[in-house]
Amino acid sequence: MYRLNPATQPRLIFLILVLFAMIGPLSIDLFTPSLPAITEAFGTTADTSQWTVSIFMLGFALSMLIVGPVSERFGYRRTLMGGYAIYLLATLTILLTSTIEIFIAARLVQAIFGCFGTALSRVLARDLYKGENSDVRILGMIGATMMVAPMVAPTIGGVLQQTMGWQASFGLMLLIGVVGIIAVTLLPGQDKTNPDARLLETFTSFGILFKDRQYMAPALTAAMAFAGAFVFVVGAPFILIGHFEITPRDYGMIFGMVMGAYILASSAAGKITDLLGRRKATLLAWAGLVIGALIAFVSAILTDGQSLTGLVIGIIIYEAGLGLFLPSYQAKALSHLDQHAGTGAGLIFFLEMIVASAVSYLVGNAPLNNTSPLAAFTMAMLVLALGVSILVKGRNVPASPSVEP
Repeated sequence: MYRLNPATQPRLIFLILVLFAMIGPLSIDLFTPSLPAITEAFGTTADTSQWTVSIFMLGFALSMLIVGPVSERFGYRRTLMGGYAIYLLATLTILLTSTIEIFIAARLVQAIFGCFGTALSRVLARDLYKGENSDVRILGMIGATMMVAPMVAPTIGGVLQQTMGWQASFGLMLLIGVVGIIAVTLLPGQDKTNPDARLLETFTSFGILFKDRQYMAPALTAAMAFAGAFVFVVGAPFILIGHFEITPRDYGMIFGMVMGAYILASSAAGKITDLLGRRKATLLAWAGLVIGALIAFVSAILTDGQSLTGLVIGIIIYEAGLGLFLPSYQAKALSHLDQHAGTGAGLIFFLEMIVASAVSYLVGNAPLNNTSPLAAFTMAMLVLALGVSILVKGRNVPASPSVEP
């Protein structure tokens, strides 16, 4: 069977890894412009239709917990192949069902199995790209493309809804799933499998990772830094549109600038790391986070929460720092893992989602009538991230069973 060569076809392999990473995020937002049409077609309510989105987020989180142990037992290739096959069956079920309950259940299955590639693309990048700082470069570029997906997916979905109806978005998901299966067959190298292990036994790798300070420190630091940025995503619409009364169009432009800062920095993470070295690049990332959070926080204090400019400039700088920061710390967490790399990659995403969700709940219960709550939450998460990083810095980290000898 034909396999791609990482030495001569690195760009094509990168595009495949991007595809794996994007199938999940695309499946979340691609059909959202069709929600009113789906509500009408299934004779249900808007609240019930919204579950087709909410249940996918739950499935995404579950997928991040399941994919590691499954891939360690069966190997990355078979895990991806099986996951995308089930994703296709779930998508077909959505297209064929006449009840919203089955639709929602199929969305859960679609999420659990379709999002396998979001985590495993990171592990494959680490294994396939062995050059100096290549892991940071590829992880940064994958992270950037993942941020693009939720920005462009609703636009594509809107065109499909207007021209062909709600089924067209799921038809495109079918096509993407088929391409994903074909792409899996082109992956180079051999899978690392453990056919003698029982599947339940592989879940003990979570316990190993939780005890591995060399993994948990950068993973938790990344999750807290990410949550500091997610605060803006959750609370900004209420403050910018509700309190400052800017138009939705202007809010969209501001949000685009914020996400653009992350995408540009994440895309450039590899080149910056090559230029400065990992230590200086990491310090630059921290500087961006600290300066951005301080601008937002100090401007809120000085203006009693009325500085929209201070908040936006601060968050843009913070996002730029985060774009450089996340690939570095994700690579740092995975760099020493061998047997439990798949579980480690999934757990990083799970931690980021759990911490961001918890902070989102707190933000949702805060009085969002000025910029102070958002600035304070961002600063608090940055302080926690710094605390975790400083706490473990300089300590001797004992070797875990997942570390290569």
